[in-house]
Amino acid sequence: MPPQEDPLLDIASAYDRTADKWRASRPDALYPSLARLLDVALATVPPGAHVLDVGCGAAVPLTRALVARGYRTTGLDFSREQLTIARREVPSATYVFGDMRSVTSPALGSPFDFVVAWDSVFHVPRRDHATVFARFASWLVPGGIILLSLGGSAGEFTSEMLGETFSHSGFEPAESLRLLERAGFEVVHSEIDDPQSRGHFSIIATIPSRNG
Repeated sequence: MPPQEDPLLDIASAYDRTADKWRASRPDALYPSLARLLDVALATVPPGAHVLDVGCGAAVPLTRALVARGYRTTGLDFSREQLTIARREVPSATYVFGDMRSVTSPALGSPFDFVVAWDSVFHVPRRDHATVFARFASWLVPGGIILLSLGGSAGEFTSEMLGETFSHSGFEPAESLRLLERAGFEVVHSEIDDPQSRGHFSIIATIPSRNG
């Protein structure tokens, strides 16, 4: 059988080509639903904790918001051009170029107290979601917390943005929750925070501590 095509290679190239336009299109402030969920997820994560922004892009607004709250922040992205902008926009964060499916823990500097993967996993082919969730779990300390967003419906599709085509992939919410729990997470909150189009599914989950 021929190897399966990897759409992430095309997506990374698209984010490279649109890096300047992407930064120009980003708001400087978190939009309300993300700000609300971030407040909930970080309620027990003290300033100075080690946090990871998966798919940080140009670092605005999310990486910037984490740094502003006093967190020791690492951004991970597969677009070199986006990271070039991120280093300029939020120089106090640490940045790692890599694919969330394969980047090593030593390269990231894990473990982390908090991981956020906002609007990034839905670009990963769903055949790899179980692997990605297991990797997220391995990057967190016991008791660590994750905030992530996924597509809210099953299937694979493309969308147009900034003159480029981007692919998306996901499961029905119940299946995504099952995969997270199988990876070792305890889901504490989930919601469809935007029902438009194919839906936008947000989750807060923890890695149970060894003591309870």
